[in-house]
Amino acid sequence: MRRPLAVFGIVVAVLFVLRIALAYVTVPLGVAQVGSVLISILFVAAPILALFAAAEYGWTAKSAGLAVAIGVGLHAGGVLLAKALGESGFVAVTLLSAGQAGLMIWCLGLGALLMSLIKDKNLLVPVAIFLAGLDMFLVFSPTGPTKVLVETRPELFQSVAMSVPKVVATAPEAPRGVMAAMAYVGPADLFFLAMFFVALFRFQMRTRQTLAWIIPVLALYLLVVLIAGDVQLGPVSLRALPALLPIGLTVLLVNAREFQMTRSEKLSTLFAAGLAVGVAALGLILAQRAALKPKGQLVAPSPKPGVPVAPGSAATPGPGSEDRSR
Repeated sequence: MRRPLAVFGIVVAVLFVLRIALAYVTVPLGVAQVGSVLISILFVAAPILALFAAAEYGWTAKSAGLAVAIGVGLHAGGVLLAKALGESGFVAVTLLSAGQAGLMIWCLGLGALLMSLIKDKNLLVPVAIFLAGLDMFLVFSPTGPTKVLVETRPELFQSVAMSVPKVVATAPEAPRGVMAAMAYVGPADLFFLAMFFVALFRFQMRTRQTLAWIIPVLALYLLVVLIAGDVQLGPVSLRALPALLPIGLTVLLVNAREFQMTRSEKLSTLFAAGLAVGVAALGLILAQRAALKPKGQLVAPSPKPGVPVAPGSAATPGPGSEDRSR
């Protein structure tokens, strides 16, 4: 049973090393677009694979709590120490990369801990449906904590989220580019992914089939942010999308035949679905109202790059050039 955690540890270590290396690597702008897509897909697919592998471990509340404690300590310690050092230089880059590793660890532990509360696999259906609706409200509603945090304290959101890098030019005339954050994956997406994966293994459901679908679905989701992030569909910006919606739908659709529900369970699922639709609709209505109001001239603080730029490199992109998946 130790092999799943070994695979998780190897992937986390590889991503840790890659984040440090990417902070000092420049690439020709001629391959920047292809390179950005490939590196972005890697930084989305690898954490999913790591969480999936670790989900097979025989998690208990004690082991999950230990993972949360270790991960939170590593994440918070890395971010706070890096800020104390000014977030530049090799040591700070290493600390921020360690913080990203800690993020994956505590999200895994929290997902496994949440899964210990679910004793019946049929409960996954209403839970997944309600979480999708709630996530839509949190992302779309101007009063939702996710929206408020992203717009008013982007630097705080970036500190607690997983960064996905891309290639950006060091200057308008520069022939080469460096790595900076293209999108941010909120911790909720990671620990609910871990929760669903643990559930799939615990209840012996369609594990490999779910993984085979969820990676391309989320990679496609990321490509929408990368390619069409500036598109606005009514009150909804494609720069910020609720990831729990495709995660929950993929898990439920792939494993549909696994759920044999009683009449009362079907009724509770319908209630959860109605609640989810209502909550999501409320988020869209609030977003539409906010879009119709005249906007002030507030200037948000410039976000920092999710993959630290090497000391001495040129300026990082401003808020207008940076996308977020959450």
